Amino acid sequence: MAKRFLMTQLWRIQQSYAILSLVLWGIVITLTAFPIVFPFFQRNLGFPENAPGAVAATLLLLFVGIFVLLFGFGIVYDRYLRLWREQLDVTYDRNPYTREKLMVKEILLWRHMFLPALRATAVSDPTARTEIDFMERWIERTLVEDANIRSGVEQAQRWIESGGSATRE
Repeated sequence: MAKRFLMTQLWRIQQSYAILSLVLWGIVITLTAFPIVFPFFQRNLGFPENAPGAVAATLLLLFVGIFVLLFGFGIVYDRYLRLWREQLDVTYDRNPYTREKLMVKEILLWRHMFLPALRATAVSDPTARTEIDFMERWIERTLVEDANIRSGVEQAQRWIESGGSATRE
């Protein structure tokens, strides 16, 4: 229960990172650039440093400009560079569950639905028997190689067989 709560909070933080990072970078760059930009505004625009709102206006102008610049870069990144497509390809390549490993639900579905149906309908078909053997080997290999998946399958089966009353961690 505590793990799930912590993971939910982590997920919430990650979802807000995009907006928070944009705002935080805007603030950091604004405060870094202020000592350079403010004297420039004083010299070229001619307003005194003690004018009401001069510091606030400069900071606000800098922040909005930097925010627009960062947002504009995001648009260029999305519309023209399109690097997110390659990022998805790398995510697919690096995630073993999208390629060679079966997930818990897939194992349960194959074991309890698809394989029994195939066995019942393809008694005399050698091609179907080959496919059934292939899936059984794949399931077995996944369970042998990954203790987390094996544990997840066992927990899910216990939970289902108990009518959903068993606690899950």
